[in-house]
Amino acid sequence: MTREEVLAKIIEFAAMAFHKDASEIREETKISEELGVASSQRVAMTASIENDFDVMIPVARFGKFETIGDLVDFVMDEM
Repeated sequence: MTREEVLAKIIEFAAMAFHKDASEIREETKISEELGVASSQRVAMTASIENDFDVMIPVARFGKFETIGDLVDFVMDEM
């Protein structure tokens, strides 16, 4: 799977979890500042990513991702 495909899927998951339009989310989107910090939304997004890409994202680690791109890099490294 290419980085662009992973990015597109993660944007889709972020849009669903944070109730945003996917067109508003980019690789540079700051997760906490622009999407939110609600733990239930982060858990929903994490679960979607883990299920779709067969990776584990520790809860404490998710909070350290500043941007969507940082999250994509992590998933790419774990796949």
